[in-house]
Amino acid sequence: MGDDDCLGKKGKEIVKAKLEEVIADLNKAYADEWLAHYQYWQTAQWIKGIDADTLKPVLLKQSVDELKHAEQLANRIIQLGGVPVMHPTKLLETSGCGYKEPPSDPTDLKRVIQNVLDSEACAIEFYSKMSDKYRTTDIVTHEVFENLLTDEVEDEETWEKFMAKL
Repeated sequence: MGDDDCLGKKGKEIVKAKLEEVIADLNKAYADEWLAHYQYWQTAQWIKGIDADTLKPVLLKQSVDELKHAEQLANRIIQLGGVPVMHPTKLLETSGCGYKEPPSDPTDLKRVIQNVLDSEACAIEFYSKMSDKYRTTDIVTHEVFENLLTDEVEDEETWEKFMAKL
């Protein structure tokens, strides 16, 4: 990676947190977002049943959103001079929220929704902690986590409404 890919002098000066710790936290979130992307995409392919056609496009859209989140996190990691998780097996090792396989019964849409809600709750908790952690020590990373938190809170609300309808 060239020097052009990293923060400039002033950009480095304003980061008061330990860069290794910031990059580790960002990589944890990056791994979570990649796994959520795959979880939602895979589940959309798998599910069937009376309400599956309602949930599939929402899962696919959310899958794309999670991939965009991973991209934002990767960009910040690189900007800080770090390296995003590069190997798929490392995603599970690095992740804080893990991966929830689709239910073995493709018609168990209640389990699908609960899996999504569990994943979103984990992300909300982590992003809230990270937003607070970096509020005064790394404003840019704080903003990244705050923006992700806003998206995840909205996603949770969407899935709670689906759960209420079942």
